[in-house]
Amino acid sequence: MGTRKAFVFSLDSFVAFVLTVAALYSLLFFATVPAAYYSSLTQANYLAKDTLLALATTTAGEGAAHCSEGQTYLDCVIEDKKAARIYIGSKGQEGGYDESALVPAQFGYKIETLDFSEGDGEINFSDADWSEVYNTADDPQSANKKEYHKLKAAAHALYFGYSQAPEGGEESPLHYVSCGGEYTICSWPEPFIYYGSYDHEGNTDIVGDAYSRVVRFTVYT
Repeated sequence: MGTRKAFVFSLDSFVAFVLTVAALYSLLFFATVPAAYYSSLTQANYLAKDTLLALATTTAGEGAAHCSEGQTYLDCVIEDKKAARIYIGSKGQEGGYDESALVPAQFGYKIETLDFSEGDGEINFSDADWSEVYNTADDPQSANKKEYHKLKAAAHALYFGYSQAPEGGEESPLHYVSCGGEYTICSWPEPFIYYGSYDHEGNTDIVGDAYSRVVRFTVYT
């Protein structure tokens, strides 16, 4: 009588096989999760950058609510929370389409500025921290009001402005024939004195009234 060969499949090997398959399946599942949100994340990133660029390069006209004439909308929305709602967000119902909105109602958004210290002409970022200026999550009147759950994308901008609007003078020491525009600086700011030559020993340093800001604009769903 001949011998027969058989394959013995023990319980331990079966359990090990099941665990191996489960581990591989879990690895593949979690590795592909970010790819499902890639297009949405890209859209949010473009939306944040385009909105920040539009705010920084567009100035308010005469009669613009909550903004001064000639002021950039970025400067305006940082100073006035109501302006941050009406000039960026949707004016329709939540989830609805509003073609005039920079950020559709499907997204929430927030504006932050970087607080840093300045002294002796130097900027110190060692203790810098982000300060929230406006967040739709905290604004019950905003159609973009929502909490962050799924994804978010941010854009940053280094922004310069004047603490006071420059005013034009009567005569230009640089002999500009175009001097006299509404925001053209035609006279030297104090304590600078023009002696007919910029290199004159009597000239003093110009103390400007400009400021700088680092702004972060975030959209989220």
